[in-house]
Amino acid sequence: MHILLLSDVHGNLSALNEILERVAYDEVLFMGDAVDYGPLPFEVHSRLGQVGAKRVVGNHDVAAALGVDCGSTQNLRAASERTRDRITRARMPKSSMRSLIRAERTLRLEYDGLRIMMVHASPRDELYEYVSKEHASELEVTGVDLLLLGHTHIPYKVSAGRTVVVNPGSAGMPFDGNPRASYAVLDTQTRRVRFERAKYDIEVTVSKLHELIGDDRHVYRQLASILRTGTIPAASSEPVRKSRAIA
Repeated sequence: MHILLLSDVHGNLSALNEILERVAYDEVLFMGDAVDYGPLPFEVHSRLGQVGAKRVVGNHDVAAALGVDCGSTQNLRAASERTRDRITRARMPKSSMRSLIRAERTLRLEYDGLRIMMVHASPRDELYEYVSKEHASELEVTGVDLLLLGHTHIPYKVSAGRTVVVNPGSAGMPFDGNPRASYAVLDTQTRRVRFERAKYDIEVTVSKLHELIGDDRHVYRQLASILRTGTIPAASSEPVRKSRAIA
């Protein structure tokens, strides 16, 4: 079985559709954060539902649905709050907002004897802890062969004891210097994970953002820059505290 691994689409329908159209998959696993930052959160949420994605909830999903702080760092706070208020919460139907948080914070699955655990941020703190590649090997997980994370917007694969930790990166807003949509494909029989990138029309997403929040020049320019370059300001590359979210 081939499983498409996705995380952090953040309202970027163009990126999501490009991935779905180019990859042959049997199942989709989504590690959370369908909304905020991007212009089409409802459409992303609906598209994930159409392909039957099994998903866990992310910090932005919770923030949008419940109207709470998502924990972004100062440099991304304005972009997070403006897009949540003016796009996500303004444009998504209430029923869809409620369905955002119907997903579990942790999900355990098994395919071909491969025991998988899904969580957005960390098994210790499902929504907010930033687990970098350098610290992922320190995670303690028992009874799991493969731990799937998102949240950092940076793809990686490391070993934590007998558990392999995989982060497919961000499909909708990468932070690793590569603006192409990031994802991974898991072969459950060979247990191999293949990381891939998809080139998509970034300007379609940027143009839609301009249509919706172009009057907020700072937020629009910041998000357009991140989408085009795959980088965020250096001041935002480390969390405010260990359990604080970057994205």
